[in-house]
Amino acid sequence: MDKLQQLSKNLIKRGFNAEIFYDHSYLTEKVYNLINGYTVGYGSSMSLKQTGVLEKLHEYAKMIYPHLPGEAGINERNALTSDFYLTSANAVSMDGHIVNIDGTGNRVAATCFGPKNVIYLIGKNKIADTLNDAMIRAKDTAVKLAKHFNRKTPCVKTGKCEDCLSSECICSVTTIHRKKPYGVNISVFLINEELGL
Repeated sequence: MDKLQQLSKNLIKRGFNAEIFYDHSYLTEKVYNLINGYTVGYGSSMSLKQTGVLEKLHEYAKMIYPHLPGEAGINERNALTSDFYLTSANAVSMDGHIVNIDGTGNRVAATCFGPKNVIYLIGKNKIADTLNDAMIRAKDTAVKLAKHFNRKTPCVKTGKCEDCLSSECICSVTTIHRKKPYGVNISVFLINEELGL
C-alpha cells in the first residue's frame, strides 16, 4: 500500500471522506460537480490556485465568498455559513491529524463549524510522518507565508518560528482535526502532486 492509500485509510477511520487524485482534470471535475448550484466560501490558498479549481468556480457556484489575507469582513463571515468551504491544510500526519495555523482564524473556523461541507485539497508534500512533524511543518509554512506577505515579524528575519506576539503575526490560531467534528461533512482530497508551500 502506498503512502497516499495508507493516509486515506487512516483519514476514513477518523470519520473523514478521503479520495486520492492523480490527475488535475478529475479533481476539478469532482469539485465542480459537488458545488454546482451551491454557495461556496474558500480560504486563501496557493494549493487551490495551483489545482485550477478557482478558475471556473464562478461558472458553477451560486455565490462565492473568497477570503483575502488579513481580512475579516463580510465575505469571510458569509463564507462561514456557505454550503461548501474549500481550503487546504498546512500539514497532515500519516495517522490522519490535519494541522492548520491561521492569522485571522476564519479559515480554520470554517473547517470546524458553520459550512455544511468542507473540502480539503492537500498535495503530497504536506504529508508528515507524525503529528509532531506535522506541527513543525505547519510552523515552517507560517514562516514562509510571513515572508511571502512581507510581514514585519521576527521569523522573517531569523527564518524560524520565534513564538512571537507581534501585531503582524499570522499564527493566532492553531487547529488539529484529530477526527471529523459533528455536524459537518469533511472531504479530504489527496493529490499526488506537490502543491502550495
